Amino acid sequence: MKVLVTGVAGQLGHDVMNELAKRGYEGIGSDIAESYNGIQDGTPVVSMPYVQMDITDKASVEKVLTEVNADAVIHCAAWTAVDLAEDEDKKDKVHAVNAEGTKNIAEVCKKLDSKMVYTSTDYVFNGQGEEPWQPDCETLDKYFIVRIAWVFGKNGNNFIKTMLKVGKNHDKLRVVNDQIGTPTYTFDLARLLVDMIETDKYGYYHATNEGGYISWYDFTKEIFRQAVE
Repeated sequence: MKVLVTGVAGQLGHDVMNELAKRGYEGIGSDIAESYNGIQDGTPVVSMPYVQMDITDKASVEKVLTEVNADAVIHCAAWTAVDLAEDEDKKDKVHAVNAEGTKNIAEVCKKLDSKMVYTSTDYVFNGQGEEPWQPDCETLDKYFIVRIAWVFGKNGNNFIKTMLKVGKNHDKLRVVNDQIGTPTYTFDLARLLVDMIETDKYGYYHATNEGGYISWYDFTKEIFRQAVE
């Protein structure tokens, strides 16, 4: 199976590529840089095929996806800095990446009859709903929309790395305790996403690690507890 992965410089795309290699699939990485610029850790992703693609450029997406003609596309590229996404000067850019960029990929996947995995987020929920959301994907038939939360991995930026970095320069940190979630390791999530494209069980999924829920405050305490051991 040939699989194109977007956002391979990020923590999830990095692990998805390595999982594809582990299973013997043909993985092709993609990101906005001219060449792979993720962590140089000696894992397969570093030397696997790579193609530059700007997902906000419709013509670029059409050209790359058509030439690669993958059986599946795992779409990991996204604007993930949630707080910055709310700034007025960032909104157009965020919409271009997360909405229009995803639409560009979906339209070509439809044309090529390729499976598509799209990693969504728990932030789509405002906490005020009283009934389940109804599916609204009108472009694709072969899709897996996977809502994920509190993702962390070895590559890219995440909450764990931020806390460890800030902790080196501050004696005291203030972290909110009224936001609850489930930290999710990209290594585990990558295995799940590749599991999915091996099936035709299309639809919407919520995916986090097991282990219950935790607040950002308690998560921070656990990060530093393990860091000093």
